[in-house]
Amino acid sequence: MMLPAGERIYAIGDIHGCLDKLRALHGTIRADLKAHPCRRFTVVHLGDYIDRGPDSAGVVAFLRASDLPCVNLMGNHEATALAALSGDGAACADWIAYGGDTALRSWGCDPEGPRSAWRLPEADLAWMQGLALTHRAGPYVFVHAGVRPGVPLDAQDREDLLRIRRPFLDSDADHGAIIVHGHTPTRGREPERHANRINLDSGAVFGGPLSCGVFEGAKVEFLSA
Repeated sequence: MMLPAGERIYAIGDIHGCLDKLRALHGTIRADLKAHPCRRFTVVHLGDYIDRGPDSAGVVAFLRASDLPCVNLMGNHEATALAALSGDGAACADWIAYGGDTALRSWGCDPEGPRSAWRLPEADLAWMQGLALTHRAGPYVFVHAGVRPGVPLDAQDREDLLRIRRPFLDSDADHGAIIVHGHTPTRGREPERHANRINLDSGAVFGGPLSCGVFEGAKVEFLSA
């Protein structure tokens, strides 16, 4: 299987508040489109827009305002943030432990202040609440973390889609599609391509590039910023 003729997908890995790298990568995509036009394209962001990096609020604002045709998927960091902002005490602790303090500061909130004062702009909150869990196109399924081996794609558990690691990463099973994911930074700070999956989390917030997979026909190439 392959993508239909004339269709191209740009899939971007974990951003984690790295607004400058996101802007640069979107610029690289626009340049690629100008140099190599296609009939239809979609930009798929694989989740984890917030936390750890310097400008979570800026990343969300940038993506909300983008004029590119985008599919934005939910990551575990958005899921944890939404739970925390809804009043889940355990999620509040988890969010701060995994970089939510920098995200809150980017929205002008004090992470050490009262949790009742942790408030995001309604438009940003609604945008995160509306994020999709998966996107399927041709032979590919795009998802944040991965899938549970042996479970049909249409019966996957939400928590696995957002958070799974080893059972998925260690599997060489045929999942019924090639899974394009992020969530677990690659060791070499560049995309990893396997027979059954492609990992696009190249550790942008840890000093690696922000990576993008370019899918067209049966071909896969990579861009980075």
